[in-house]
Amino acid sequence: MTLAIIVLVLLGVASGPLMATVKQYAARRLMGWMLVVAWVMAAHAILSGADPIARMVGICCVLLGTMKGLVYAEWAKGRSLPFLRYLVFSFAWFGMDPGTFRVRREGLSWKGDLGWGIVLMIVGTLGAWLVWAMEWRQIFVMFLPMSLGFHFGALRVLKASLRAAGYPVRTLFPNLLDAQGIGDFWSKRWNVGYSQMMQRVVGRPIEEKFGASAGIMAVFVASGLLHELAITLPVQAGYGLPTAYFVVHGVLTLVERARGRAFGRVFALLAVLLPLGMLFPPAFQQEVIARCLEVFSLMEHLFP
Repeated sequence: MTLAIIVLVLLGVASGPLMATVKQYAARRLMGWMLVVAWVMAAHAILSGADPIARMVGICCVLLGTMKGLVYAEWAKGRSLPFLRYLVFSFAWFGMDPGTFRVRREGLSWKGDLGWGIVLMIVGTLGAWLVWAMEWRQIFVMFLPMSLGFHFGALRVLKASLRAAGYPVRTLFPNLLDAQGIGDFWSKRWNVGYSQMMQRVVGRPIEEKFGASAGIMAVFVASGLLHELAITLPVQAGYGLPTAYFVVHGVLTLVERARGRAFGRVFALLAVLLPLGMLFPPAFQQEVIARCLEVFSLMEHLFP
């Protein structure tokens, strides 16, 4: 089972340079999306009956690998990355900008990111332990320390490591408290790499044919569908809720655009956090997020 998932990931990554040789953009995009769907469905079948956490990890790895290939093929357009740098882009970074790995630079700052990353990892881990020990199981309370430790801690340590190696990668999760509105939050504050990916493979192609508003809405709808694959498919419950969550945020972004000004920081953060139970349906909260906290129970047995 594990070997089959690894093979799917490798094939998804390997598809990038191959698809990049297809000259027609439409054909290349169609091939890429067909591969994404086919490989995720294959992973779903392979992991049928597996533990929900294992299903989530497996499906997400296959999805990430195939999306890396699709993004690379879309980016290439006569350009290419050396083989080893393509592997670094594919397997050592969660960002989605292959161009970051074209040229290595000297003198990049990284120590500050390393220090802050370690601090946030420690704070997030201690927070998650407290949530587990106190048996708090509300979605926001569970998600906050996990996100703090991984998104803002571990990924910043990874950023520091790559910058120390000469790759000018950027922070994937800049200061959320600087968000000026819904559109600003999703495009510049939360997972910048994912935002870049969706603009490259969904937003721009749709915008070219149907206009900016259609491109924006397409990004949010596609985001909802991709989150269905990563969240509801592993637990096989709550279908439609993540899509509804992103559709609402897409509509709010279009309203911001139409009115000519953002809703503001407080509204944006509340709009993201209050319906978090839609993004993470109850089954996912119980079978994946809450159970991830049980790692502290295992550690308690190993180190009494």
